[in-house]
Amino acid sequence: MSLGKWVGIGAGWFFGGPIGAIIGYYIGKNFFNGKNDNEKAYEISLLILASLVIKADGKVRKEELNYVKEFFTRTFGQVKSKKYFEIFNKLNKQSFESKLRVICLQLTQSINHASRLQIIHFLFGVALSDNEVHQQEINLINKIATYLNVSPQDFKSISAMFTKSDNLIEKYYQILEVDKTSTLSDIKKSYRKLVMKYHPDKLQGVSEDIVKLANEKFLSIQEAYEKVLKHKS
Repeated sequence: MSLGKWVGIGAGWFFGGPIGAIIGYYIGKNFFNGKNDNEKAYEISLLILASLVIKADGKVRKEELNYVKEFFTRTFGQVKSKKYFEIFNKLNKQSFESKLRVICLQLTQSINHASRLQIIHFLFGVALSDNEVHQQEINLINKIATYLNVSPQDFKSISAMFTKSDNLIEKYYQILEVDKTSTLSDIKKSYRKLVMKYHPDKLQGVSEDIVKLANEKFLSIQEAYEKVLKHKS
């Protein structure tokens, strides 16, 4: 697997920034000896942000911890994920909320837009793992999305996939980033734009679990498009 191809990180980007400071203080840079420093730094960033989301509602739930553990096991393998989860347990005992903005700014400067969208998708997966997305979690993920320069439209679209709604057709419109007043032409235009943005083929050389995240979003967009067209007819 080569996450470097996905995230487009420059060599050694994390050592001089806030993520590097966190790594050095809480983990020790010796952990990063090897050829994949940049990939590991990105993965640590996922752990830091997941830790913040898990603690957002004031409770650390077993389901959320298991979601992160299982995600990393599927994505990075048993041996590597075991070490990462040891790090995650250490990070989970600390508070990084005051560093959230600078962490996200460093990520924004170092990874592409598609990668930032997948971060938001991953964090909503963490939030939903206990079968309920709490408002505090939504608020925090929204703040993270803002710092990562993810547009409000993209945030609402991803959020609609994970949050419960009594009005399914409204949910489908939100996923498509349109509303009930939109014309068929606008709906089709938005659909084509989202297909280009979220198509799994855009993620090359990544783990199967990362592709699965993109595929879930892609299938959700297709379903929403079919439902909205039916509603409009």
